[in-house]
Amino acid sequence: DMYKEFKAKSVYVLMNYNVILKAYCAWKRYYKKEITTESYDNITIELLKPCIPPDSMKFLSREDLTEIEEKLYNWTDRAILECLWEGISGPSMNDLVAINKHMVNSKEKAIYFSDGKRAQLTDRLYGLLVKAFDETEYMCYGESLRVKKLIGTGNLYKERDNAHAVDSDDKAFRWVYRKIQNFRNHVGIPGLTMKNIHLSGMYHYLIQGMQETGLDLKSFLKSEDGKDLAIKYGFHSEFYVDNLTHRFKDLV
Repeated sequence: DMYKEFKAKSVYVLMNYNVILKAYCAWKRYYKKEITTESYDNITIELLKPCIPPDSMKFLSREDLTEIEEKLYNWTDRAILECLWEGISGPSMNDLVAINKHMVNSKEKAIYFSDGKRAQLTDRLYGLLVKAFDETEYMCYGESLRVKKLIGTGNLYKERDNAHAVDSDDKAFRWVYRKIQNFRNHVGIPGLTMKNIHLSGMYHYLIQGMQETGLDLKSFLKSEDGKDLAIKYGFHSEFYVDNLTHRFKDLV
């Protein structure tokens, strides 16, 4: 119950608290000869997971995302999170899954899709994609760490050896969905979803744009930069200014 009161975003934050409390109790026992509880010694990540409320995270910060990425084992996984943050997904995740090294213009640091869309890459995402394209092995998540061979190189999407996905219209979506589910369980953040990462990236750039221009929310969304941001994250429509103002007005 005490750990639930912290309202932490991640189970690893609670584990850090537990390490401090465990060390303090050990210090009291050894140096002060006091009788203290040893219950902290038995606390595990699995026991702490229910202490993280599902609604504990409205949006990720840039620092939150970086911290999560650093806990992941594979370059492909980090690149997927970064793509979602940067608004590169497409309908049913088809754009994200289609990314390969032949689509990337290294000089411009941009991706050109077959339908003519262009996505500018940050230095961070470009570097992650380069490493992900060359990845030939995949470390699985779970209690027993296993390494699987990946089939093919040069693509963000690679099938694991002896783990072929059934072809279907939602194959791309299911591939990304399962990965995010694994990441969510691995880092202990119940609120980590594709939608949350996507909106967190947009919120980050929205706040950044307002700070740089000095405009309020609605004025920034009406500007060319605001319009470009709405297009980038797939929210551009006739009523995008009102829709996005309503979505973000209580957060800025």
